[in-house]
Amino acid sequence: MSQISEPVTSQTAHRPAPRVQSTIYIALWTFVPFLAISLLGWRYAGMLHTIIPTDLTNWEVLRKMLSSFIQPADHGDSWLPMKHALEVLRGPDQNRLYETLFLGAHIRFQYPPSSLLPLEFLSMIGLSSVRALNAINSFVFLLNTCVVSALGWLLFRDTRQNAPQPTAVAILAALCAFIFYPLVRAQLLGQIQLWIDLLFTLALLCWFLERRILAGLLIGLACTIKPQMGLLLLWAVLWREWRFTLGILVSAMPVLLVSLYRYGLHNHIAYLDVLSFLSRHGESFFANNSVNGILNWYLSPNDSLRWYDDDLTPFNSTVYAGTMMASVLALALICIPPLLRRNRRPGFSDLGIAAICTVAGSPVAWEHHYGVLLPLYLIALHTLFTITNARNRLLAAITLVVSWILVANFIPFAGFLAHTPLAFVQAYCFFGALLLLTFFFITSRTTHNQTVSETP
Repeated sequence: MSQISEPVTSQTAHRPAPRVQSTIYIALWTFVPFLAISLLGWRYAGMLHTIIPTDLTNWEVLRKMLSSFIQPADHGDSWLPMKHALEVLRGPDQNRLYETLFLGAHIRFQYPPSSLLPLEFLSMIGLSSVRALNAINSFVFLLNTCVVSALGWLLFRDTRQNAPQPTAVAILAALCAFIFYPLVRAQLLGQIQLWIDLLFTLALLCWFLERRILAGLLIGLACTIKPQMGLLLLWAVLWREWRFTLGILVSAMPVLLVSLYRYGLHNHIAYLDVLSFLSRHGESFFANNSVNGILNWYLSPNDSLRWYDDDLTPFNSTVYAGTMMASVLALALICIPPLLRRNRRPGFSDLGIAAICTVAGSPVAWEHHYGVLLPLYLIALHTLFTITNARNRLLAAITLVVSWILVANFIPFAGFLAHTPLAFVQAYCFFGALLLLTFFFITSRTTHNQTVSETP
């Protein structure tokens, strides 16, 4: 008996396949906000120029970044303080690095001494100029784009029926890297943060491939540049991820020992004073998307729309108390889940929670520090398609879309609220990160990471 096929109507004949439809929706929600905010920024550029001291549109930032690939810029947000640090280490004040540079000259060298080792090596081979370092950053940016694309392809290569094709995800992921504002901003500023972004994305790729030691090795290298990521070591110990823990220690400890030998014990101890100073003071500039930044916008005498290059943010006891509470809460969110879920292994969502907390819980979280979130959005998108309940999936999708819009874009109109009771809106990137954090917490409980933590 032959099967009776479903009649094909004009409506069903022209309806896109579920995978194509999903791809279209993802592309629209990814790129339409970028274009809309850019057009509005262009339309009201005259008004915005009076308040915002940076580029006014996503499109303008993208254009400048693409130009930097051809002609490396001379911006040295990371490189200049690091080069100053190397000069101090070669002079009579070599044992008073941070007292001379950070506290004395107010040059914001806020990195650990170990971060200087790769720059010192590049100096030895003649690649220490700002333009040369920015050229290296261009390569790092493009390599990170390739790794993000590969991660997207691997995540979606065996997905469910309604999920987009892996090739489509890989292409969209690569394009997203070029419009993701934290990454683009880091490229324009001349920021070593791009190195951290690449190491973190590679670590996620290795985690997916069940190469936990290698993933830990990459995180350990990132810790030598940004010690806040050392909280992932604590996270790994609490989850009893011993291979990941071993990898972090194997890479971080030798670098630290070499740094102690090269730059002395005192400079490493003094760096702890710098971290303490940052916790007590923070930064009042609007790009500081953290609890400290928000509180300083209300309580500091500084103008949040002005960068005080020659001075540091004054101390305020209320700001300090709020900053410490935020840091303690972030630490709790890292430590409590592994203690409550001892019966399972951590998945991507758990690692994403910890990574977001290392950024959002810091006293100073510049916009470019949120560059590590790009691969986490891929993981969140993959998790979205594992949610079977239609209502829960819709709520999760809305949360993810709003989070992406807030983190991935530069929204200059928030500057209009800088001197009003709504000044907190300037921290839209911070709140977008909190939404992504919420997404991971909810999906971690409902899906238990059954799909994303599988061995491919």
